[in-house]
Amino acid sequence: MKTIKSACQLQPKALEINVGDQIEQLDQIIHNTNGQEYFKKTFITEGMKNLLSKGMARLAGKSNDTVFHLKQAMGGGKTHLMVGFGLLAKDSALRETQIGYMPYQSDFNMAKIAAFNGRNNPHTYFWGEIARQLGRESIFREYWESGAKAPDEQAWINLFDGEEPILILLDEMPPYFHYYSTQVLGHGTIADVVTRAFSNMLTAAQKNKNVCIVVSDLEAAYDTGGKLIQRALDDATQELGRAEVSITPVNLESNEIYEILRKRLFLSLPDSNEIAEIASVYASRLAEAAKAKTVERSAEALANDIESTYPFHPSFKSIVALFKENEKFKQTRGLMELVSRLLKSVWESSEDTYLIGAQHFDLSIHDVREKLTEISEMRDVIARDLWDSTDGAHAQVIDINNGNHYAKQVGTLLLTASLSTAVNSVKGLTESEMLECLIDPNHKGSGYRTAFSEFQKSAWYLHQTPEGRNYFSHQENLTKKLQGYADKAPQNKVDELIRHRLEEMYKPVTKEAYEKLLPLPEMDDAEAVLKTGRALLIISPDGKTPPGVVANFFKGLVNKNNVLVLTGEKSSIASIEKAARHVYAVMKVDKEIPNSHPQRKELDEKKAQYEQDFHTTILSVFDKLLFPGNNRGEDVLRPKALDSTYPSNEPYNGERQVVKTLTSDPIKLYTQVSENFDALRARAESLLFGSQDEVRKIDLLDKMKQKTQMPWLPSRGFEQLTIEAYQRGAWEDLGNGYITKKPKPKTTEVIIGEDSSPDDSGTVRLKIDVVNAGNRPRIHYAEDGDVSESSSVLSDNTLVTKALRVQFLAVDPTGKNLTGNPNTWENSLILRNSFNEASRTVELFVAPKGSIKYTLDGSEARNGIDYTGPIQLGNEETTVYVFAECDGLEKKRNFTFPESGSNEIPIIKEVPAILVSPSPKRLDSSSKTYEGLKMAKERGIEFEQVTLMVGSSPRAMHLSLGDIKISAEFIETELKHLQTLLDPDAPVVMTFKKAYMPTGYDLEQFTNQLGIEIGNGEVEQK
Repeated sequence: MKTIKSACQLQPKALEINVGDQIEQLDQIIHNTNGQEYFKKTFITEGMKNLLSKGMARLAGKSNDTVFHLKQAMGGGKTHLMVGFGLLAKDSALRETQIGYMPYQSDFNMAKIAAFNGRNNPHTYFWGEIARQLGRESIFREYWESGAKAPDEQAWINLFDGEEPILILLDEMPPYFHYYSTQVLGHGTIADVVTRAFSNMLTAAQKNKNVCIVVSDLEAAYDTGGKLIQRALDDATQELGRAEVSITPVNLESNEIYEILRKRLFLSLPDSNEIAEIASVYASRLAEAAKAKTVERSAEALANDIESTYPFHPSFKSIVALFKENEKFKQTRGLMELVSRLLKSVWESSEDTYLIGAQHFDLSIHDVREKLTEISEMRDVIARDLWDSTDGAHAQVIDINNGNHYAKQVGTLLLTASLSTAVNSVKGLTESEMLECLIDPNHKGSGYRTAFSEFQKSAWYLHQTPEGRNYFSHQENLTKKLQGYADKAPQNKVDELIRHRLEEMYKPVTKEAYEKLLPLPEMDDAEAVLKTGRALLIISPDGKTPPGVVANFFKGLVNKNNVLVLTGEKSSIASIEKAARHVYAVMKVDKEIPNSHPQRKELDEKKAQYEQDFHTTILSVFDKLLFPGNNRGEDVLRPKALDSTYPSNEPYNGERQVVKTLTSDPIKLYTQVSENFDALRARAESLLFGSQDEVRKIDLLDKMKQKTQMPWLPSRGFEQLTIEAYQRGAWEDLGNGYITKKPKPKTTEVIIGEDSSPDDSGTVRLKIDVVNAGNRPRIHYAEDGDVSESSSVLSDNTLVTKALRVQFLAVDPTGKNLTGNPNTWENSLILRNSFNEASRTVELFVAPKGSIKYTLDGSEARNGIDYTGPIQLGNEETTVYVFAECDGLEKKRNFTFPESGSNEIPIIKEVPAILVSPSPKRLDSSSKTYEGLKMAKERGIEFEQVTLMVGSSPRAMHLSLGDIKISAEFIETELKHLQTLLDPDAPVVMTFKKAYMPTGYDLEQFTNQLGIEIGNGEVEQK
């Protein structure tokens, strides 16, 4: 597939066409031009074909169409069309070769021709010049010799007399009429005379069968002259009833413009097969883009037009149509010159071009740049956004950074689509339209789309309509305003913004890797912070404190193992500052533009874009961690790439990324102390204890900060390590501020637990275990006496006893651990009563044994009456205050009995109450248990001697809590933990023997709601 330069041959000077060189002087060329050569470079447009067809019929006397009015803006091909008509009218042989297919063209031999250019101003006026060219100057002499005098209709008829056809060509008449409208004559102007002469000529011509008049008009120029011409045409129309035939020489919105350009600029083009191949490739590329939704599906149809528009892109005419109505743009001649500059751009380019489009204008070529500037007057736009001699324009910077020319082509294309100066004109292209023009065999839409996105961010004069059309304008856009604020942003505000953003991104929350953060710090500040704890220093690769300074700082640092550095390889502090300035600017403009402002949507998009750019820039620059290590005995800062992977649906968490980096191989940070206990203990003993067995804890902590070989632990991680070491018996806290890594031999110790509370007889089931007694410990015990190694030995780990006291002694048979002191367990005295309602007598009992004293008047029971038998009560409500004692064990209880005939348990609502039950109170279902705990939390009720039973054998759990007062919140938390191990619907039962109620009222509400029965003597109140 051939490029344009290899497939096409240009006409001589095709790259040097100028508007001035193309202006055709009708009255000169018509008589001095070789017709055959002229038509070699002329494409016969529909407008020209229309004029020739009807004009030849008129000259042959076969048509009533007399006056032809060529309407098109300046440079629109009118003169060229007249010259062609004139050359054909005077040469029958030329007519035969060029328009031999047209009717009547051979019905006459040669027409007389009079051609007048309105920019001339002969003293004989236009009518005298026409008479002279027709060889009848004397007939009209009287109409100029004594001043301007309009020939009347009969004079014109006399001038046109004869059989020979006459063709009158009047070019550029509006300036002629305009000039005479300023020349005073009598009560009017000479233009009045000229208009009358012109009108008389038209009516006379219509009365002669073979006189044809062609007059051109300049739309949108010489307004006065144009109106005078139209007035004369209207006058002739009213008089004879026939209007002029209006003809547009060239339709710039059709493919005619391509035909003209090909004729005038190219000597040869490739054959149809080569063009069809190019069209096929473009069709394929556009189909791919349509499938990817880069362009509209309709774009594929463009390829079908390539055969009729080659070597130009089919979209070229629609772009030209956007500015063809510009007042000063010479439509055909101006376009010819513009395309000449476009061809020059292509022919001087080293890039392969297969179809020529507006994107190929090379703004580095002076003539090209000046031509586009002349049309648009957007010199500042070009200099700032598209091209300047220092490669500093926005599109140039983007292309230099990306190593391509995408931004230049995007910008040049949009500039060409923005050249219109007409009021309320359509400007610019949508992104889809733009990509339709740019996609070619070597370039896909994605590259241009990326370049366009970058260009939008930086261009100062690029705007977008609500419909999404992108165009250039003299007016600066929001980007320029933001850039102004960014350039003027105070340096201290920029530095503050960067530090604030770094603090947001890397704030220590878990404090696993570092406790403090110092973004872009001064080294003196850093040294002070590192004395107390581990800190992350964020150091710019090329800022005020480069990594080289940090390396020297590290050498002189005492607490070397406390420093962590986030830095990078790139020299990009300038890019961070630039991004920060943009964020500063958008924050400032945010306060100036209200929500109702047309630029608000764009501002919000810029705000999000700048925030993202700032964030991305920071991540791209700060991508390396330096942490302490040791290389062959020398302390060094070891580098490691910062882990950059994180969930896209979550906000960036810098601390988490640092932790991920340090906990991956090679590992510096251990966040799980228990799981890595053995390795961490070994490193600590080697590096922190060294050759010493006992070291002050404060010295260990200091060495943690200093020894670079020592792994890092999370905040309070060393505390966790020491606790675990104590628990495992690896280390020992000596209690004097020292820790030893060689604990002294332990002494045996007995652990006693009550598997049940004392029953009515005082019998208790004890569960016995030992520590520091080896794998086969020996447990001696003695009931109500002193224990020794000769005392009885437990056969298993339980003992059922009703003794007041039991002593236990644990012995390690291996002798490894020293035998400790005996452990003594004391029983609890159990007080209970038996009340006979009929006799109103109360019996008191104590277990396992002891003496009882009591009072009935509320005085101290310790000093009361010795109990020897049943106590007689009166009929009123009575409280018996009881004290029991046995061998140093004591117990107090108060038993309240209702008045005679009442079954209600007496409760004082206003004072605290204790529910004490010899047998456990039960909450026998999950719902009742949680309901009771909820009510207890609301009322501040606490429990003692609680058991929780969850699940059913074999998947069952039993939690027993002894004489410990615990809250409902604690019970509920523990219960939830237990339930996580079983099915959600596993049964739950809770029992308790004591409940502490803030008031008697709370006791009533709690027991009533949960259906708990209260027995005599189970409520204690003071």
